[in-house]
Amino acid sequence: MVLRTLRAMALGGMRDHVGGGFHRYSVDAAWRVPHFEKMLYDQAQLVLAFVEGAQVAGDPFYLEIAEDTLQYVLREMTDPGGGFYSAEDADSVPPEDAGSPAAHKKEGAFYLWRADELDALLKADAAVVKLRFGVEPDGNAPQDPQQEFTGKNLLYVARSVDDIAGQTAKTAAEVTDVLNRARVRLFEHRMVRPRPHRDDKILTAWNGLMIAAFARMARVRRGAGAGGPAAAAPCLQAAQRAAAFLRERMWNAGSRTLLRRFRDGHAEIEAYAEDYAYLIFGLLELFQADVDPIWLEWAIALQERQDELFWDEAAGGWFSTTGRDPSVLLRMKEDYDGAEPTASSVSVLNLMVLSHLVEDARWPDRIERTLRLFGARLEQAGRAVPMMAAALSTFLAGLQQIVIVEGEDGAGELERAIALQYLPFAITLRVPAARQRVLAESLPFIAAMRPVAGAAAAYVCRNFSCRQPVTEADTLRQELTAVS
Repeated sequence: MVLRTLRAMALGGMRDHVGGGFHRYSVDAAWRVPHFEKMLYDQAQLVLAFVEGAQVAGDPFYLEIAEDTLQYVLREMTDPGGGFYSAEDADSVPPEDAGSPAAHKKEGAFYLWRADELDALLKADAAVVKLRFGVEPDGNAPQDPQQEFTGKNLLYVARSVDDIAGQTAKTAAEVTDVLNRARVRLFEHRMVRPRPHRDDKILTAWNGLMIAAFARMARVRRGAGAGGPAAAAPCLQAAQRAAAFLRERMWNAGSRTLLRRFRDGHAEIEAYAEDYAYLIFGLLELFQADVDPIWLEWAIALQERQDELFWDEAAGGWFSTTGRDPSVLLRMKEDYDGAEPTASSVSVLNLMVLSHLVEDARWPDRIERTLRLFGARLEQAGRAVPMMAAALSTFLAGLQQIVIVEGEDGAGELERAIALQYLPFAITLRVPAARQRVLAESLPFIAAMRPVAGAAAAYVCRNFSCRQPVTEADTLRQELTAVS
């Protein structure tokens, strides 16, 4: 079901097939007509889902969609300082009305195409493109309640490359070349249209999710990509720059204050629980990608501050607000993982990761108390709290610690063994030999880990108790398959 849903989203109208990224949701049962707004938190969570889909299915299709989405975020949603913007609106001035003083914005105007427009723009390539995306002379919208799509086409994948090849006497490779060439042309042409408004607020919570997405892709690309570390570098750098931006502009280490919103050079509004939780989540993903202790240390400091401000010592779980704002009459705990997961759901997962990196007696107690608090909710309406259900599954399965210590020739084969393997109940770290001593100050359990006869070694641990090191990639795969 998950893989089918991801594929349908990637091929349907919710995805921007020209510029990348996903629109907010579909308004029809066929998933062809979207609400054209693009939200940062959607891009982040969908990247994570598509990466995991690639790991489960072993199908590069899902990874390509994740990469394409990240390229959109880098190009259109990234501030020069490193943070990520919040959203792009759904509506804009139709290109045919550009420059008119009486022009009115319309839903999806930036993304729609007339058939004759494609003919004029793409010439001989137009026939293939129109077959691919279900383009009709009079428009292809199955529903148009506001009469905004009249005569225009929403792009969705209507036919496969092989089907088009059969209908056009072209090879599949030739069809793919046409589609790639046409996408560039459509993108360039679209960029001269009036653009939707971009919401350039930088929100701590949503940036935390996006940091996690870039860091996760960096880990996968470093291990699975042909370019190794070079292939991972753009994603890793994007995550690092965003984290550094938040640390510099949104966090006051002296007062231990995290802020929620940045715009026009000013940060303001004290953070909510979700800001702490999502940022910690992103930092823990980033730490697993680059093993820089600064991210782990900051995640721990943020977790301690989050617990001070939001933890409910009486009943467990985290309130959404601090209770210090007199305009907020009632402190609430969110119990619905909707478009964004609750702070409590994410925090339980964060604490499980933290407690398997650094031992702290307080964290296991808070994990168990929160899971008990949400027990009835999980039993009666589990679909309403899927992230908490994931946290419970992780708690019951237990987390493994997989540490790869680099050898004389790096750790490429061992890292490849885990990069595209779905390991939902594991923390993975690649430890460079030159940094092990520094890392061991934060992670004492890795201090005694060594390469074996100069070769990289993988240590598979549970609760800080480790098996004998493994040096062969196939052996590591077998060991992980046996325990996953």
